[in-house]
Amino acid sequence: MKQRRSFDLSVYFIADPSVCGGRRVEHVVRAAVDGGATMVQLRDKSGDLAQVERHARAIQEALYNSDVAFIINDYVDLAARIGADGAHIGQDDMGAVRAREILGEAAILGQTAFTPEHLAAVDAQVIDYVGTGPVYPTLTKPGKPVLGVEGFGALVSLSPVPVVGIGGMTPETCAFVMQAGAKGVAMMRGISEAEDPRSAARRFMAEVRRV
Repeated sequence: MKQRRSFDLSVYFIADPSVCGGRRVEHVVRAAVDGGATMVQLRDKSGDLAQVERHARAIQEALYNSDVAFIINDYVDLAARIGADGAHIGQDDMGAVRAREILGEAAILGQTAFTPEHLAAVDAQVIDYVGTGPVYPTLTKPGKPVLGVEGFGALVSLSPVPVVGIGGMTPETCAFVMQAGAKGVAMMRGISEAEDPRSAARRFMAEVRRV
C-alpha cells in the first residue's frame, strides 16, 4: 500500500522564473502561497541545471514550515537529491516507473496526460495525479489544440487518478473546469505576471472554494 506525502491540487501554481515580471521566483511563490496557493511546481526550461537547482533551493527555503507541496518539473534526479516533495513528468520525459524508483514511495509523482491513450497508460500505483489540458488557449504552448471544458471533462472521466486542469486558467474560467470534474486548477501567468500575486492567488482560491 503506497503512503504518499499529502497534497492539495486546488490551486496549483506553476512557477516559471522567466515569467515573474522581473521579480525573484521565490518571492512570487511566497506571495502566491500567502494568497492561498495549495501546491507549487518549479518549471524552468532554461536548460541550465545549476540555475534550476538554485531556483529550486530558493523556493524550498521560501516554503519552509509550509504545508504546501513543492514539485519540480522534469528534473526527477534533482527533486530526489534536494528532498523536494515530488516531481512532474511529461509524456516525453523519463518513464513513470523509473521516476518512481528514483523518488521513492513517499514522494508525489505527477504526469502530463492529454489523450485517452495517455490516461489508459496511467498506473495509479505509480502516478498520483495528472495534469490535463490545455483547456483554454495558453501562451505557454501556443498553437496546441485546446480541449474545451467538454473535452476536458471527457478525459477526466477516464482518469484513474485525480486530475488538475491546465491551460488558460483564470478566476473566471476555473469554476467551469472544477465543475467538469477537476480536483484543482493549475496556472502560471495568472499569478506570476499579476501586479499582486497574493491577491491573484486569493481570487483563484475563492472561485475554487465557491465551486
